[in-house]
Amino acid sequence: MHLMLKKRTSLVLVLILGFIMSGSALAKPEQGKKFKDWTVACEKLPNSGKTICNLFQNVTNEKGKVVMQVAIGYVPGKDVPQALITLPLGVMLQPGIEFKGGTAKAIRVPFSVCVKNGCVAGVGLKPEIVKGMKAGDKGSVKFAAGPKKVIEIPVSLKGFTAGFKSLK
Repeated sequence: MHLMLKKRTSLVLVLILGFIMSGSALAKPEQGKKFKDWTVACEKLPNSGKTICNLFQNVTNEKGKVVMQVAIGYVPGKDVPQALITLPLGVMLQPGIEFKGGTAKAIRVPFSVCVKNGCVAGVGLKPEIVKGMKAGDKGSVKFAAGPKKVIEIPVSLKGFTAGFKSLK
């Protein structure tokens, strides 16, 4: 059990490092190819020198502040795409999030870690979830912001299919 927890923690850290490392590209989306509401960003991982690419979307509020980021990509050595959803610090961690990708059934995802950029929930995307994201035009993320306060943030899936295809 301890070894499994350690492996999961290592995987989460590799994912987060890869996606955080691409944070410099997130500030300048023109560096990546845009697919409607999604952008591709690639960075070299520091120790391995391998390049990791992800498809991301920053969701902003009416004031233009980023309130959520959804990033999807492949971790070296894994065939299943991984999704990382980052929400601001201060969310309730215990219930995790509910991720709904288009026509796919909603899934519950626990938070993995909180870093300076926010709290991150990560999950491997099974084929039926990717298929649902390709078939739909919108998804959503629900999370608890307080004991009785649930927030739902929409995620656009416009451009997801073409952007996802470019990752392979």
